Amino acid sequence: MHHMYRLGEVEHSHRKFYSILGGFIVLVALTIFLALHFLSPDTRIDAPPAVVTTHVSYDTTKLQTFNEPLFSIRLPDDWKPVVHSTDIPQPIYTWQGTQKDNANRWLSVYIDEDVSTLAVNRELSVQSNDKSINVLSDVSDNCTTFTGTAVQSHGSTPAKWQGVDFLCDSGNYERDVVGVASTDGLNTLRMVGSSGTHKFFFTYTDNSVGPDYSIFINALKSLDLK
Repeated sequence: MHHMYRLGEVEHSHRKFYSILGGFIVLVALTIFLALHFLSPDTRIDAPPAVVTTHVSYDTTKLQTFNEPLFSIRLPDDWKPVVHSTDIPQPIYTWQGTQKDNANRWLSVYIDEDVSTLAVNRELSVQSNDKSINVLSDVSDNCTTFTGTAVQSHGSTPAKWQGVDFLCDSGNYERDVVGVASTDGLNTLRMVGSSGTHKFFFTYTDNSVGPDYSIFINALKSLDLK
């Protein structure tokens, strides 16, 4: 049997086709318009930037507070107390770093001890502000560079830093031990807290390849006597 199409039916099919085609064209045009509107002229599609990798060996901004009976002090968060120090005279407190270069750095605190024979390699001038410490200078050069003809190959040599007497460890001049210098006396910093007056002395040893004295300076500035 043959199917016959009337003229109206053909025209109707054509109208439907053109209607669909027109709708598609409008949709494409709208998509292009919206894309151009939102991407131009302020928006650019560029290749993603290259990844920049910064190697940070140690973050000195992370600190922890050690609360002791007589004072509190802040040190980098990888530092730990040294239970048995072999130093002579033996300090009351010693802390040492544990990560990377910090493993070769430690800080010792002497309180009300006789440290009159303790010799160091560098000095840091400080001043007591009763319960806190004012740091007055940078760390000195190795003391053998400014003790003149008094340098010896062994033992200790009397020296001065910022007009303050101290003992230069001329016998171990390759070490890097920093002590504090104060007008309160040889190896003495007098601090006044609620428990009375105490004599403090601090040393900082840095045997790392790149010494960082800011750790010592910031620790002293953070100290608060109770």
